[in-house]
Amino acid sequence: MIEAVLVSGFLGAGKTTWLAHHLRTTTEEVDLVVVNDFADEGVDHLLLRDAAAQVNARIASVVGGCACCERLDELRAVLLDAVNRAHATDARAAGRVLIETSGLAEPHEIVRMIDDEPVLRTNLALRTLVIVVDGLDGRRLLRHRATVRAQVALADRIVLTRADLAHEEELAELAATVRRLNSSAEVVAAGLGHERPVTPVAPPVPDTFDDAEAAGPEPRSWSIELEPGTSWAEYALWLDAVCRAHPQRLLRSKGRVPTANGPLLVQSMGAEIARPVPADGHAGTSMVFILDGLAPDLLERSLRTFVPSAFAAHRG
Repeated sequence: MIEAVLVSGFLGAGKTTWLAHHLRTTTEEVDLVVVNDFADEGVDHLLLRDAAAQVNARIASVVGGCACCERLDELRAVLLDAVNRAHATDARAAGRVLIETSGLAEPHEIVRMIDDEPVLRTNLALRTLVIVVDGLDGRRLLRHRATVRAQVALADRIVLTRADLAHEEELAELAATVRRLNSSAEVVAAGLGHERPVTPVAPPVPDTFDDAEAAGPEPRSWSIELEPGTSWAEYALWLDAVCRAHPQRLLRSKGRVPTANGPLLVQSMGAEIARPVPADGHAGTSMVFILDGLAPDLLERSLRTFVPSAFAAHRG
């Protein structure tokens, strides 16, 4: 199974710079770096060329539009080629695929494409969504652009860039704003190629989002522990029904379902559910849900009703 890491973030956030530093410092094998540029002539792949060469990774460019829409077929072809190359050698030894999207991409469309393509669904798993946020201008963008807030709400990992230029209190306040939108993602600061933890501190003047009144409550995360032996059939049917009924309110789910046949890594974005894959050996049986206007208590009651195997009290 090929692992894919999706790197996204708004225009000018510093995705390419961060990705170049990541390639130079990673200890994990990388086979392919896919660079998506909205412009007709991409330049990001040139900036990443030397860094990719250090880990013997190939670079593929997808230019002239977003990989989530106008260039989705081209991205599909690039990923299918990566699968074919892996099978031609040894699929078990395949390294990761890193996909840098344009600043306007919608990650859930890429998830849908992977799930709809049988070969990709069987051979490629999206493991991590990394969102890069400008450490100098991030709070302003989050206040005024719903697109940036939506990206942050979906992330597994959030990187605050230009930490070498920003004041520490500015980064701490930005981290607090990020935490309002996503309480479960890992948040780090990055500057001059180095990453470090950042402790959120509430800003003296609370952030007011431009469309907060029209959009309703801010996205929030909710997690729940599932019991070992959870029925995959029950959980899969329940998740499919909820995602279809509330694609705009259940923004994302992610985590491990501890089935009788072993734990499965399960993720969804909107109405799209990624193909479940065997989870690694790390501990943890919790599922995390990113909600926008969907009450956690209603979701929990539904889960307890339709997936009784996930709760010890329902077992005989």
